[in-house]
Amino acid sequence: MKLTIAPILVIILLVSSFSTILVNVSAESEPNVMVSPECGELEGFSMILKVNGFEPNGNVQWQVVHPESKTIASYGYFATNSTGGFNEDAFIEGPLIKGSYEFQLFDDLDQDNLPDNNKIQKILTISVPC
Repeated sequence: MKLTIAPILVIILLVSSFSTILVNVSAESEPNVMVSPECGELEGFSMILKVNGFEPNGNVQWQVVHPESKTIASYGYFATNSTGGFNEDAFIEGPLIKGSYEFQLFDDLDQDNLPDNNKIQKILTISVPC
């Protein structure tokens, strides 16, 4: 009887451990991104970016994209630290068109203006004007 119970307990422990690993990986895959302010002026505006959770010691491209026309209003790169983060100021250049914009951030180690395959991307919404 002990031989039957022991393998079942081992399987339960393995499945439990594996599900914990999956939960932790999922939690880590969503970066923490704070932009301030979340809106700006048509003539352009400055933003403070507090970011963490991208590829460590890599490059993150940010860009402001008008969702309807798909035009890129502003973009830039920041190097990430050992935790995949950075605290930087960015200037969003005007003139901008009134409406909502996508503020896109993505890992771009080779700086080719394209998101790296199977890496992290984050999209926020900012409004112009406030």
